[in-house]
Amino acid sequence: MKSFWRVVAAAACLLISTSAFAANAYVTDDVNLRTGPDRGYPRILRLYRGAAVSIQGCIDGFEWCDVYAMGERGWVAGRFLQYDYDNRRVLVPAYGTVIGIPVVTFVFGSYWDTYYRSRSWYHDRYRWQNYHPRPPPRPPVHHPPKPKPPIHRPPTRPPVAHPPARPNPPGTRPPANAKPPATTLPSPPGTKPAPKPHPPSRTKPAPAKDRNGNGG
Repeated sequence: MKSFWRVVAAAACLLISTSAFAANAYVTDDVNLRTGPDRGYPRILRLYRGAAVSIQGCIDGFEWCDVYAMGERGWVAGRFLQYDYDNRRVLVPAYGTVIGIPVVTFVFGSYWDTYYRSRSWYHDRYRWQNYHPRPPPRPPVHHPPKPKPPIHRPPTRPPVAHPPARPNPPGTRPPANAKPPATTLPSPPGTKPAPKPHPPSRTKPAPAKDRNGNGG
């Protein structure tokens, strides 16, 4: 009986601490309503884009907010919550302090005992009581590509300018490869011209004889 009244008193304290502020907000995308401020906690239901929620408070940094949505109590990631402020909708993490959303602390035992005692996941509460929220994923780091080293090429040699060929001076000198024409001197008067040499005869030589006088 005492434990029952303790639960009632804890629930009353939560209601008193959050009743002073209730901000109507809207989810910007399809998100899950969870039993704790981390995506590792069990999911209660799915909230679709544009659904209205009532913010009761947010943890430090406004990363997660405690809300009422569709008759359920749970936690929604703050980056998916918008609030009507100055005739426009602003994101809760950027304007939570300006709006005046209170910063609350998630106390697992009292929170689960108050809202989830009749739920199917409550019997596994000791497992979730020791659950440590995971740190948010780090954004990918994009390193700029390393510049390629310049390619050192040897300088090209300029073409060698040869002096122009000198033209041959005008004259009667024959070319170097030209043969002089053959000239024949006239024979003196009273002399006979030299006889022309006869071509060698084509007669076969006599066969040689051996010692006995016989031919080959």
